[in-house]
This record gives sequence, structure tokens and C-alpha cells, in this order.
Amino acid sequence: MLNPISCYTQGTFIIQRYRVVSRLGYGSFGTVFKVHDSSDNDALQAAKVARKEDDNTGKFETEVAALKKCIGLVHWPQMSNYFETKSYRIIILSLEGESINDILSRKNNKVFTNDNCLRISFALTKALHSLHGIGYLHRNINDNNVMIKKVGKEVVVRVIDLGNSAPCHPRQKCDFHTYTTSYHVTIGKEYCERDDLVSAMYLMSDVAGAQIFDTAKYSFDASKKRFHASPTSFFSGEQKWMGQLIEMFDTMEWDEKKPDMTRIWKQYEQSIPEVSPTSPIKYKDIDNVIVID
Repeated sequence: MLNPISCYTQGTFIIQRYRVVSRLGYGSFGTVFKVHDSSDNDALQAAKVARKEDDNTGKFETEVAALKKCIGLVHWPQMSNYFETKSYRIIILSLEGESINDILSRKNNKVFTNDNCLRISFALTKALHSLHGIGYLHRNINDNNVMIKKVGKEVVVRVIDLGNSAPCHPRQKCDFHTYTTSYHVTIGKEYCERDDLVSAMYLMSDVAGAQIFDTAKYSFDASKKRFHASPTSFFSGEQKWMGQLIEMFDTMEWDEKKPDMTRIWKQYEQSIPEVSPTSPIKYKDIDNVIVID
């Protein structure tokens, strides 16, 4: 992980327009700040700032291209501006709430209810399917990139950080080895839509409290291989819908440019009796702090 950018502190300006409020976080591709847009009634935005010297692989151009395609898509950040200074490349985006990681950190048991996992998982699958529909793969689903945002009286799922995204075609092999990296990618298969969806299910399994990888006895790759041999066997009764979805993703035909997701949506509808995956996520607002059940 790179060192965060420190020249923009509270009250300083980016190109004499965006006044910095605070630093929101940083990662391998840049540092994100909360800013006021002085040319838009001080509207709050996110500014993603990357050093030019840290990006020699075209990530900035790829992310901008993906964000342009995301304009109007419900689950994705909306880009309002992008530009370069002498030392930095900067993207101005809509703020998209809090990460699942931050929300879970406030819970004693560190998990969401099964019902809420279904709702969040469905929304995340829909989000990724919409991204695939415009021709891009995310390739970095994790608990810091999946967000929960309050919109009106409901909380909704958003997905951020397209810094590692890539076009769906041509397919590429990727040397990724994180907790949420799909097993298929770790064994050398070309990254495809399936792998975003499998990564999302690894994440949902984790936030549901399911222990699907036995890394105490096996390596990461070996534990993922064991899991994919029989995904449903790693879940308790009420959580087996997660394993069933992963089995579907594993067996679907992904060579087609537009895979048929009909079975997936039907499985979501049938996963938990009397719980619709499109029903509102259950939460509490305690002094403007969101607590997800």
C-alpha cells in the first residue's frame, strides 16, 4: 500500500475549486478526500487523488473510462469532473456512504443477519451485473469497496473504486491473491464476470459469519479448492442459499458476452421463505450513525 497523499489538508484547495474537508482513506491507487465544490454551492464530493509517478499502467484512464460508462447507473459513483495537475491525477465523484467494514466494526458480533445478507447480496449482484452490462469488470470486491448509503428513509448498497477495473473483453489472466480473489483466478483462469460475482459471495459469506476457508489447516488456494468442491456443505441450513449461488456461478457458461442470469434472480427470490431480496435493508439510525441489523 502506498503512502497517503498529505499535501491536501483541511481547508486547502484543489485547483482553487475543491476545498478539502477531510481525508476519507487511501489505497494502492490513491488517496480519497471529502471536499466542498465551491462552484456548486459547496456540494460535498469525493476527490480521488493519485500521484502521476505511482501510475504508469494507465489505471487513471481506465477508471475514468469505466466511470463515464457508469453515468446513470444506480449502484455506482457518479463522476462530475476529472483533471490533472503538475503532480497528480484527480477524479471528482459522488460520496457513497460508509464501507461495510466500517459499519461492521461498530457491531459486537461483527456480522449481519441472514435476511440482511440476502438483501445486500442481491443488490451487490445487481450492481456487478449492471457493470458487466456496460462492458467492465470490477476485479477488486472487498469490504472497503462495498458501501452502505442512506437515501431518504432507506439504506442502499453502492460499490466504489474502479481503479483496478478492466474491460470484460479481451479476457486477461490476473496475478491476484487476496481473501476475496475468486478461486478460478488463483488457479490461472482468465478473469471473467463470474469472478466478480464469486468474490462478492466470499465477502457476503464473511459478513454472515460463515467460515468457508479453513486456513488453519490448508493454504488459501487449497482451502478455496476444498470449498468449491462442495460450497453448500460449508453453510448452515439458513445460509445454504449462498453456497447454492456460488455453485450456480461456478457452472454457468461465461464465454458468452451476456450470460443468462435468470436462474440467479430466481434463486434469490427462493432463498429465504417470506423474505424478498428487494425488501429494504433493516437498520437503526442512532444519532446519525447507521447500525445494520
